[in-house]
Order: sequence, then structure tokens, then C-alpha cells
Amino acid sequence: MTRFRLTALGCLVLVGRAAGSSAAPASSCPATLAASRPFAEPSPSSLTQFWFGSEALAVLLNRSGVWQGMGPSHNYRNKLFWWRQGYNGATEQRPGLVVSGRRLDEEAGPAIVSRATNAHHKDFGGWAMLVMVEFPAGGCWELTGEYKGQTLSFVVKVGP
Repeated sequence: MTRFRLTALGCLVLVGRAAGSSAAPASSCPATLAASRPFAEPSPSSLTQFWFGSEALAVLLNRSGVWQGMGPSHNYRNKLFWWRQGYNGATEQRPGLVVSGRRLDEEAGPAIVSRATNAHHKDFGGWAMLVMVEFPAGGCWELTGEYKGQTLSFVVKVGP
């Protein structure tokens, strides 16, 4: 399986920590930021959002690296759009995208992620995959998406 783990500079790195190592300090969340050399995005990035990944698997993220969602009373719930070149929601209405999330800076239960569905709009270049993500607490979180043999991970700071 090909595994894509991309940084803002487009270098291959492993994001996370080794088993048994201590958690990252809460003040140092290495949130994923926009690359200086974007790939062939499905739609243009904006002042507030950018596509992170590659043509094989990409996700639409906030430029700030901060996930506000609907706030702590709703577990920072929000939609997350994923894209892959050639994805067609008309023929794959329930894509096999699997997304998981784990907190990096403290112990916490995993993020709750809905089953993937499809979405279509010109703002993200046509067809995309869509999941709803809820975080049980604020902090530094790594999310990983897997689809058709591709894996993409990124880090967000959740909450204020």
C-alpha cells in the first residue's frame, strides 16, 4: 500500500510519535499548513482554505491549522471534504474512505467519524467525499484518511 504523509513543504515525513514515547506539549501542535507548491487541486485554494495531499488523495483544510467546528458544546463537529482524481459520486455513492483521529498531546478517546458519503459542488471542483468529524476534546489531533490503497495524514489544533 502506498502511504502519503506530506508536510507543508511537500517532504515525506512520518507524523506522530513512536510507541511508548511521551505526548507532545500542548503548546506545540504541529498543525498542517499549506504547501508552497500545491498539486493540481480540484478547485483553487482560497484565503481561508487549501487542498492538502496529492491527486491520489487530498483533503480540504483551514489555512490557520485550527479546527473550530461548532464549538465545544457540539464536540467541535464539522464536515471534512476529501478528494481523489477520478472520484465519481454518481457511481460510488458510499465511497470506501475510512477516516480516523487520535489526540497527540494528551490521552483522549478517538475522534468520532461518520461513514463517508459523496458531495458535489463547483466550490470543490465537482465530486468529493464527505465525512462528519467530532472530537471529544480540544487539543492537537492527527487525522488519517485511507482510500483505495492511499493514506493521507495531517494535524489540526482543535478548539481555541
